[in-house]
Amino acid sequence: MMASQQGLSYCRRAKAQGGFSLIEVIITLLVGAILALVLASALGSSFTNSSLPLFRLQKTMALQQVMENIHADYAAHGDLALLKTTVGTGTQNNGYGVYTVISNKYIKFVNNVQADGTVSDGVLKISIQDPSTGIILTELFVSW
Repeated sequence: MMASQQGLSYCRRAKAQGGFSLIEVIITLLVGAILALVLASALGSSFTNSSLPLFRLQKTMALQQVMENIHADYAAHGDLALLKTTVGTGTQNNGYGVYTVISNKYIKFVNNVQADGTVSDGVLKISIQDPSTGIILTELFVSW
């Protein structure tokens, strides 16, 4: 009986010290690991996608530069027919930059509605697109 009383005395002393049991430590570590996994997956996608707005801005600015180059070329010579030919059709990689031509045609407005026109109408509509992002810029050039 003396040995069992010593065992009880040891258990009372262990509880009196206020330590954690092994199962409490394991559960705490398990909950912490689950929370860390959820946090890592949420932040991982945020970090992965954080560069997309900068990439899109770079592509938009490059397309804007192409349109500025086209505009400067037109300002230098002022000929719509030459500009229409120079801009071309389809995907281009020329002195203006890299772009895809969506629209390169003469237009006119009839009752505030766009219609196909001719060179004599004096309005050239140019729409270009960035091939990788799909961003489109449109500009109207008028004869002067």
